[in-house]
Amino acid sequence: MKILNNVIQGVAILLLSFSISTYAQTPQIIIHGVNKEMEENIRANLSLLNEPQEAEEENARPEQMKQRATQEILTALQPYGYYDAEIQSTLEFENDTLKATFQINLGPPIQVQDLQINIMGDGENDPALQGLNSLFLLKVGDVFVHETYEEGKKAILSKTIQSGYLNATFIEHKVMVDIENHSSTIFLTLFTGERHYFGEVTFENTVLSKRLLDRYLPFEPGAVYSPEKTMLLQTRLSQSDYFASTNVKALTTEGETIVPIVVELEDAKPNQYLLGAGFGTDTGIRGKLGWTRRRLNAMGHRFSVQAQLSEIYDKIYVDYSIPGKRPYTDQIKLQGGFFDDEFSEKPSQIYEAGIIEERVISSWQRRILLNYHHERFNAFITNDIIESKLILPMITFIQIRKSESNPDNGRRVEFTVKGSSDALFSDTSFFQVYLQLKWVHAFSDSTRMLIRGDFGVTTPDNIENLPLSQRFFAGGDLSLRGYGYRSLPNEIDNEGNFHPVGGAYLAVGSLELVQTIKKPFGIFGFVDAGNAYRELFVETAIGVGGGLEWQTKLGPIKIALAKPLTKTADSWRIHATFGPELS
Repeated sequence: MKILNNVIQGVAILLLSFSISTYAQTPQIIIHGVNKEMEENIRANLSLLNEPQEAEEENARPEQMKQRATQEILTALQPYGYYDAEIQSTLEFENDTLKATFQINLGPPIQVQDLQINIMGDGENDPALQGLNSLFLLKVGDVFVHETYEEGKKAILSKTIQSGYLNATFIEHKVMVDIENHSSTIFLTLFTGERHYFGEVTFENTVLSKRLLDRYLPFEPGAVYSPEKTMLLQTRLSQSDYFASTNVKALTTEGETIVPIVVELEDAKPNQYLLGAGFGTDTGIRGKLGWTRRRLNAMGHRFSVQAQLSEIYDKIYVDYSIPGKRPYTDQIKLQGGFFDDEFSEKPSQIYEAGIIEERVISSWQRRILLNYHHERFNAFITNDIIESKLILPMITFIQIRKSESNPDNGRRVEFTVKGSSDALFSDTSFFQVYLQLKWVHAFSDSTRMLIRGDFGVTTPDNIENLPLSQRFFAGGDLSLRGYGYRSLPNEIDNEGNFHPVGGAYLAVGSLELVQTIKKPFGIFGFVDAGNAYRELFVETAIGVGGGLEWQTKLGPIKIALAKPLTKTADSWRIHATFGPELS
């Protein structure tokens, strides 16, 4: 009998739940007269949607429902500056489902009629805070939007804190709204409190010298305290590659205006090893081995050796790095290396030794190089062995800019000037200028365009005595697709064979369009035109094609099929590349 009672009770509960569900269907709400953002806020605040009532209960008090919904809509519109909207509503039940329609006439918005911002405390006469009014996003005549109002307050407070007033606060922040005249007056009073200053900086748990670490400081002890500069110190040390972990702590004490800085450091392992492999249609299979000694002494000197091997070149080079006055951007390097290269089956052995100074000036990375260059190569056509010795000064400027909001938008500029003189222990004299431009622009999340240009001039333009590595060549994955790597310009020998000989001039341009089909995959098409010229703009080459792209965090992987449009190249070529487009 007890079991039967339990079964009956269970069935009754199920029937009751079903009956209630028929009276608690999700209401159908229709809203007219507002934009999408306002509508979403209204729906988030309507109790009709968030707390659906049973049909019988709501049928008993439709006027109360309308009044409540009207008040909720008015409240939801106030953050957008509308305090006096007119709302017409209809409520009815269809098949036990509530259907509500709201027609909204927003009316005139509340505008800012007056703005009064006052500063009290130690910062009242501080020149750094005199422009605070300009940071407040709402101006006289603007619609009073609550979110913009709050953002303006945050901007003022942030600027005040960054100026050293760590205890700044608004002791008055109120808005008087005159609904009848559709106007508002904003009253803000900022109390800055006392100004704070950087104290002594202590570096803990590192073998590096404080004399070196002090160069990373973006401030001097005794300077006005800034949380932004504290974070900048954290960033510089973290990116230095000297440390496994960094933690910059500001030791603020109530009642004290001096802020000591303690930097907790954990040294990275002294040895770093590099092992890599890859493949490219220009180089074939390639590998890389490297070893870096991060710290040779307390002043942060480094030593590294690296070997690169591929089907067309072998490179071994070493460098000794000395941190500069600004070690986070500047350094001096002593370099030496051996390069066994190949220019279309013509071997070239290069020995180099030199000194490089690297520095960041404004947004440009500058490299100044003084190099001894010894090259032994086989001449094209005659196949004679030639040796060349150069004292080669060089200066390079590189700038890379990317959009913070969209990393697919950006540009890269590289400009190099170099040369040698037979009056200064060199076998030949020449002067050369090189310019590379890259520009990437995203039209949408799925479509982007890449424009690339490479330009160079050598004087005198008679390059017969110029080493192969100092001549301009064209063709390959990152030049003229559809043509072999460094295969242009070429010259016909007595047997009718084409031999690349290099040129004194370079002018290569490329236009590429990429369309994402389904992330991370896409397709692209391109046209490349230009050449490395012995005589300027003689025998311009053109290559066209397309391919597939796979987007990765390290840059796109691209497989392209390209067709040359001149008779000096094969009919089709496959090109494979991997890496960031603005590297």
